[in-house]
Amino acid sequence: MDNVKLLESFRDFFHYGKKEHLQQAYGTMTAASGIERNLQEVDWDMEEFTFNKLFVGPMSPLAPAVASIYLDREGLIQGDVTDEIRTFYASIGLSLASVGSEPEDSLAYELDACRHLLFLAREVPEAKAALNSFINEHLSLWIPEFTTRAMEHCTDSVVVSDVLKMLSEWVESENGKIMQHKEKE
Repeated sequence: MDNVKLLESFRDFFHYGKKEHLQQAYGTMTAASGIERNLQEVDWDMEEFTFNKLFVGPMSPLAPAVASIYLDREGLIQGDVTDEIRTFYASIGLSLASVGSEPEDSLAYELDACRHLLFLAREVPEAKAALNSFINEHLSLWIPEFTTRAMEHCTDSVVVSDVLKMLSEWVESENGKIMQHKEKE
């Protein structure tokens, strides 16, 4: 699967959280990645419940999908980490229409920024360096802890568990490519 399609699927999975969107995003991921899963046999109500328990609430989410939870020393949302991400988005020409409703450092927004940079890199070579830096110096610092925490609490899930593994593998793989490229320089 190309990275743009994968990032769109990850983004949609983590952004919408409703079973219809979970099913559509997961179907795209599994079809392209070779995971064989009969989507008709998945308990989508349970997957939606697990998603909300982990990432949304109504109780405190067990594994919030927000970078500042993992990177801010005090775990503050809308603090310095969020400000840094807001500045980064502005530097690559992105702005969010509904600022404040969801933190700019939420996973769905960050994955969309990566997708934006992949598109931009087709025309602007510096965008690839910005993407590599974002993955290496930001995503790879919080995604492993986020996926580990979430995996500890999704033992009944097939879909959420698969997506967390795929996300973790994607970040690892992309970071590995970046490190190999740096070694060659």
